[in-house]
Amino acid sequence: MSVQDYLISQETKALKQVAEFAITKALPTMLDVCKGMAAWLSGQQGGKKEGQQTLEQLTQYGDKLAEIPLNSESIKAFTHTARKHGVSFALEQDGNKTPPKHTVYFKAKDTEAMTAAFKEHLSNEIGKGKTKEKPFKEMLNVAKDKAKAHNQETTADKDKATKRGVDER
Repeated sequence: MSVQDYLISQETKALKQVAEFAITKALPTMLDVCKGMAAWLSGQQGGKKEGQQTLEQLTQYGDKLAEIPLNSESIKAFTHTARKHGVSFALEQDGNKTPPKHTVYFKAKDTEAMTAAFKEHLSNEIGKGKTKEKPFKEMLNVAKDKAKAHNQETTADKDKATKRGVDER
């Protein structure tokens, strides 16, 4: 075998290896990139959108809806938090009640994101003092005071019982 034939066979082997690598490794990656671009483009051209929508827009995708009543006066703060968590939702106001009550409709598959949004919204409300619920530290102090008073009562009862000579068992 001549040197020239040897170099040609080595070059052919290298080309086959490069082609196999491109087919097995690079092609699936390229297909994933193409699928991602197609999904992004469909979102840009009126696909499913996130954030506040009308109830009609929310139901047009065919997903099951869930609802939560919302008594908060700060709807704007809630909508900001829900958008931040990527939740698609619709607000409906019942104007017959005073103060008006709101119902939040959202896609059932977004329950985890909606739960996170509600938790953040409520923690913000408690931090601002807008809810009727007391802060945790304040409730803890009240519980400590009640426990201390209860302990003092039971100690006083024990003292009275020992003075009378009654065994507490």
